[in-house]
Amino acid sequence: MSIRLSANLLIFMVEVYNKSKRIAKNTFLLYMRMVIVMVITIYTVRVVIDTLGLEDYGVYNVVAGVIILLNCLNRVLSSATQRFYSYSIGINDVNYTRSVFSISINIYIIISIIVIVLGETIGLWFVNNQLVIPLDRLVAANWVYQFSIFSFISTIICVPFSAMVIAHEDMNLYAVMSLIECVLKLVSALLLYIVSYDNLVLYGCFLFMAHFIVFVLYGIVCYRKYQECSYQKIHDKNLFGEMLSFSGWTLFGSIAGVANQQGNTILVNIFFGPIVNAARAVSLQISSALDTFCSSFILAVQPPMIKSYAEGDMDYLMKLFYFSNKFIFYCMLVICLPCISEMETILNLWLVSYSQDMVAFSKLTLIYTMIVALHNPVTIIMRATGNVKRYFVSVESFTLLSMPLTLLFFYLDYPAISTFIIMIIVFSLAHIIRLIILKNTIDLFSIKKYFISFVLPALMVTFVTFVAIFLLRESIKPGWLRLLLIGFVSTLLIAIQFVLFGLSSDGRCMIKNIKK
Repeated sequence: MSIRLSANLLIFMVEVYNKSKRIAKNTFLLYMRMVIVMVITIYTVRVVIDTLGLEDYGVYNVVAGVIILLNCLNRVLSSATQRFYSYSIGINDVNYTRSVFSISINIYIIISIIVIVLGETIGLWFVNNQLVIPLDRLVAANWVYQFSIFSFISTIICVPFSAMVIAHEDMNLYAVMSLIECVLKLVSALLLYIVSYDNLVLYGCFLFMAHFIVFVLYGIVCYRKYQECSYQKIHDKNLFGEMLSFSGWTLFGSIAGVANQQGNTILVNIFFGPIVNAARAVSLQISSALDTFCSSFILAVQPPMIKSYAEGDMDYLMKLFYFSNKFIFYCMLVICLPCISEMETILNLWLVSYSQDMVAFSKLTLIYTMIVALHNPVTIIMRATGNVKRYFVSVESFTLLSMPLTLLFFYLDYPAISTFIIMIIVFSLAHIIRLIILKNTIDLFSIKKYFISFVLPALMVTFVTFVAIFLLRESIKPGWLRLLLIGFVSTLLIAIQFVLFGLSSDGRCMIKNIKK
């Protein structure tokens, strides 16, 4: 009996080690991809602003804002589809996975048709009658709008393929495809220096071509690499209904997020014009880069969390949950605190010119993005359970309050910056709602433990690091040297405090496994 118990314990330890090793490998690959993607993206924004100018850049962002937020929506839909992939892989059912793939193709074709119908009716009317666009740029804006719709369709149809890559934890392939997409977007911007035509129209056209090429590449690679990627007619109405419901409510959640971003962008355009929109667009690019940074770890930890739930291993699921919250927060804190402190220096090094609106918007955007990032571990578990209707309806209905509140404050003559303050408050309260729903769904989760083991230490680490940064700012002149010094000191302080106060015993064991 003791020998059998020891053997089972050894097998369990090997499985945990292998899971941690796979997470570590995927995290490394995704972070390498993230660093390269962020560098290319940051330079691409500089090129686009230089070639389009602030006014056209503002017009582009308000008309084709769906493209700017496309990556967020794409990841959300990919996560919804990947939940079914990971679950079927967890129970080792190839036929079920093939059925999921085929049905997901059908669902996203339906979504694409709905997008085209709404986009060419209500959306087209709104662009031409409600947005503040200079008359001489209205024709170009309409071309950009059409290209943005078809870029959106290319990305939506690509979701079943990209989700399959993630579900198989084939992160080297995912990293390569992400880099190809990023390079194509950079080439699209650089071509504006060469081709002689309306740059705004050309940029919309080139981005559509980039998205379409990525879709074709994903389709070819997945068809050849994964046996599950074989489309067939499926008559399983129960599975279709389950996936349609799951994808629909997940889509509702993602649309609510996109509506908050793009809806507030439209309100800023209506009340303050395209120049202020350009400042907001720069801050959203910073948010997008930070979101890419966060998603690198999320993509690595998401499949094992879903598979752990499918296997009924709730203890390991909760360990991953608490560890992922801490890892996300402290990694983002390392970036956000120095950036908030030295935003003027960063914008001066990054852009040809910048405004004070860009500085204020960017600082608040970093705080907002940190708060939003913390919902990822909760959302992964809720998707794993499949009980997403109550979750997304409760949470996203609340977050949508940011738009009417922004409209109210703008009517009361509050400045454009108030939209960011409102979003920070609303999304902070929404996170509490997420935790309550998670507690009602997973018995092992404790809100008290969450606050004691994560929130309180996180606040302490943030305060101590903030004080250190403040002292450095007061004693050193502004410039790139102060930026580097603050970045180094804050990283060192956060790392030390994370090890001393932020990690639990389970977290330390997980770190040791990753180191091995």
